[in-house]
Amino acid sequence: MRGIFFLALLVSFLYADEWVKKYAFAAGLDFAITRGDLDGLSSINSGEKSIPESVVLPEVPFFLVYAFDARALANASSVALNFGIGFPEYKHREQSGDARYFRLGFEYQYHFLWPEPFRIGLGLGYEFSSMRFPKASVGEDGKWSYANFSGNGPHAVISAEYYFTENLALEGAIRYRLLGLNNVATDLNNVSRLSDTVWQGMGELGLRAMFVF
Repeated sequence: MRGIFFLALLVSFLYADEWVKKYAFAAGLDFAITRGDLDGLSSINSGEKSIPESVVLPEVPFFLVYAFDARALANASSVALNFGIGFPEYKHREQSGDARYFRLGFEYQYHFLWPEPFRIGLGLGYEFSSMRFPKASVGEDGKWSYANFSGNGPHAVISAEYYFTENLALEGAIRYRLLGLNNVATDLNNVSRLSDTVWQGMGELGLRAMFVF
């Protein structure tokens, strides 16, 4: 995956006759819909053998993500470091409550029609993600613990940008993320490997304001 990013970046650099380098800060919201192993019905075992525990898989159907990007722009290419946080409601047949979602990653986009004010972007990204539930792990004694699932995964993006001025733009984007959550942290076992990877797909519709300098 990282090789694809570097190759795409190298190709865009080789075909650049004249460099126009800028930086941008973007902030906005992503509306996320999720489907996968977090179904609100199942449970999974921690890979830790010293203290047996069962980890339930709550359902998180949709939620808002507060998104922030730091971007480097070079002609039609952009590279972004992105951060997102959300506080979705979850439910499971055992219990329900409020979760915390966190992600940190990077993204490459190629923007067609550059340097026109309206541009279409296509790109790929990769991020670390975690989803923390206050009560999602239970030991042999029946006591509940928090469970913080974590892992990595790729995403694809298609975007549309409009530059009102050289310094102010608006971006609408559709992203699809595939999360492979294979670690879990709990009170009982700290951080341990799950017996099976929890796969969760996330479709996002996002809107960001961009400040370019």
